Amino acid sequence: MSRSREARLTAADVLAATSARASALPAWRTFAGGAADAQVGPPPSDNRGKVSETLAPNDGLVRAATTPSATEQAAKRILFVSDEPELLESLMDALRGYRRAWRVDCARGGDAALASLADEPADVVIADMQMPGMDGATLLAHVHDRHPTTIRIILSGDANPQVLVRAATVAQRFLGKPCHVDELGPLIERSCALRELTEHAEAYRVTAAATTLPSSPVLYTQITQVISDPAWGPDQVATVIEGDTAMTAKVLQLANSAFFGIDHRVARVRDAVVYLGVDTIKSLILSAEAFGKLAPNSLDGFSIEEFQRHAMLVAKVAAAILPAGREQQDAMTAGLLHDIGKLVLIADDPQRWARLTEEARRRNLSLHQIEQEQQGVTHAATGAYLLSLWGLPDGVVEAVAHHHDPGSFPGLALHPVAAVHIADALAHQLQPSAPDNPPPGTLDEGFLDRLGLQPRQELWRQLTARWASRLTEAATDLDPD
Repeated sequence: MSRSREARLTAADVLAATSARASALPAWRTFAGGAADAQVGPPPSDNRGKVSETLAPNDGLVRAATTPSATEQAAKRILFVSDEPELLESLMDALRGYRRAWRVDCARGGDAALASLADEPADVVIADMQMPGMDGATLLAHVHDRHPTTIRIILSGDANPQVLVRAATVAQRFLGKPCHVDELGPLIERSCALRELTEHAEAYRVTAAATTLPSSPVLYTQITQVISDPAWGPDQVATVIEGDTAMTAKVLQLANSAFFGIDHRVARVRDAVVYLGVDTIKSLILSAEAFGKLAPNSLDGFSIEEFQRHAMLVAKVAAAILPAGREQQDAMTAGLLHDIGKLVLIADDPQRWARLTEEARRRNLSLHQIEQEQQGVTHAATGAYLLSLWGLPDGVVEAVAHHHDPGSFPGLALHPVAAVHIADALAHQLQPSAPDNPPPGTLDEGFLDRLGLQPRQELWRQLTARWASRLTEAATDLDPD
């Protein structure tokens, strides 16, 4: 097997290598933090420090033959859910290298998974979308309701856009099927790291006696509920939007603006949903509702109109940097909301905001540098925490969290974190701050060097200039009512 082929090993490859042993042996195995290796065969005579995972033929539950050791109890619990035993086997094999940090369990189907979670919560649940009875999206909806802090990941090989949109309403991350086993562990690590970052922001807000964060925007939540139905269509989405007169007008204004470049007039909300796509519509409505909830009535040195125009520009450039797909949509949403943490800070305490911005201006440092120095939490982390509470996908949340420090994000790839960082920096170069505002964050040239992206910088700068010109043409459509 060539090195490149081995690096792209899929679940089917693992299955081919292990099917003979899997069919001949009992359906149980040992795989736990602290165990020497994942084992297949008779249970060892001494089970201390190990968990024996049994796929019971009657209910599919994972059962522990012994009480987990202290090391295992401290380890993160990862639960795979599928009705395919071979897929479960391959996924568990993919995480052999993480056995000292994680305890990996599996469940045969949604009912078994919920019963297992009732016995012991999991840190991460990875569910197969295509399961009979209770599919993966339905299972993760139950997990969200019963175990809201559990990280939810969907595994699907279905390319149907309606299926993907429905899965995205309940899953924080999306894995293609078959998945590349070398991507699975790092993706779970990223999800856990993001959870720790948002928990740190939450702890800061508790100790700082900050104001209560707003609940998830109503219209955005209603649309999310509509598209969670397998039979959803653009008519149902349009009906929800048309229940809000102001938002109906805003959606039609945006659809007909020069910014989106539709070559004919859009007169119906349904047509806007079709032409722009439900993901774009959701992102625009979310940003409009979020800004409406948090925008200050008046604040010296702050313009909500300029704030929104900058957000729109970052969103369009970030989306243009990435190829079409889920990551592109995450980048657009994150671009629209990347600075929402600033609005939270202003709502918390306008005087503190004024002190932080004045200190940054006086020392010629960016705002996030002063925030980190004085508070240990930046507006980026605060915004990420708010969006995680609202249930946005992890790809959006981490792009918001790291838009000033992409180098701290694991892995070397052109992903939403990189796209939003690049778009934000280039937009600021074209939209310089007012003299009485602190300097914005700058482009991380070292980060671009490590990713080999420097040759594309001039192309992206020209792209940003073109979108900025379009934004100027459409400015009257984008100003708040």
